[in-house]
Amino acid sequence: MPPLTGAALWVRLVTIAALWGGALPLIRYLSGYLTPFAMAGVRGVLAAVVVFLFLWMRGQLGGFTRKVAVGALVLGTFSGVLPNTLLPIALMRIEAAPAALIQATGPLMITLLAGLFLPGEKPTARMMLGIGIGFAGILLVIGPGGLGEGTLLAVGLLLIATLSYAISTIWVRKAPRGPAAALALGQQAVSGLGAGTLALMVDGPAALVQPGEVWVLAVVLAIFATAIPLTLFLGLATRARAADAAMVGYLQPVFATVIAALWLGEVPAWQVVAGGMVVLAGVAVVTTRR
Repeated sequence: MPPLTGAALWVRLVTIAALWGGALPLIRYLSGYLTPFAMAGVRGVLAAVVVFLFLWMRGQLGGFTRKVAVGALVLGTFSGVLPNTLLPIALMRIEAAPAALIQATGPLMITLLAGLFLPGEKPTARMMLGIGIGFAGILLVIGPGGLGEGTLLAVGLLLIATLSYAISTIWVRKAPRGPAAALALGQQAVSGLGAGTLALMVDGPAALVQPGEVWVLAVVLAIFATAIPLTLFLGLATRARAADAAMVGYLQPVFATVIAALWLGEVPAWQVVAGGMVVLAGVAVVTTRR
């Protein structure tokens, strides 16, 4: 099957980016109530329930093989427990918009990893230039006049989470892993059960006693900012070039910044925005072709 291109590619990219763009502002808000393990567990369990109901209604619950089980374990770790736990910790220390700009390095990491592990996707000189530009932008974001030294831990956690997502993207792309829907359900189940178990062990059941508003937003996070975009992205990752699928990371910060500004009143400093624009310029150089 030829790689997905044109309007079909862009409709998927914009839809996924818009939905995922709401995740960081939601996590930023919920981090004031839920512990990191509790949030990751609730997010995973609720998303797994939603994906299960969706597949059950469509009669698509089949396709669970040993290959899918292994895939669910890998994705549940690298696209679930690890980043979903690190992101709330980071967002206790940094606003959602700059966090989204830092996460925009995802396509740069994916391009580097693709060159190492995916045949036929070796980075060109243009791509390497874009990667250099992108990481120079990160230095502007965290340098003097930007976020400052007090957020270095948050930046580090965000970069680790972004690398974790990149690893899972390359792993899915490297070889057939099974139906995208089955992978999405398995990934969320592993993520929810893993993080949920840690939450009960570390925080206890009291961490889940929260106001109704918190649970409403947790459901929104699980369904519209996790389950739906993840299922769509896994399907995209199996049909598009790795660099093209990574363009979600180019669009997502725009939606995250707008949502954070309108809902949370978090407007980043101009130095942070400037650094973020440099990051996105690097991503554009990497993901566009002449």
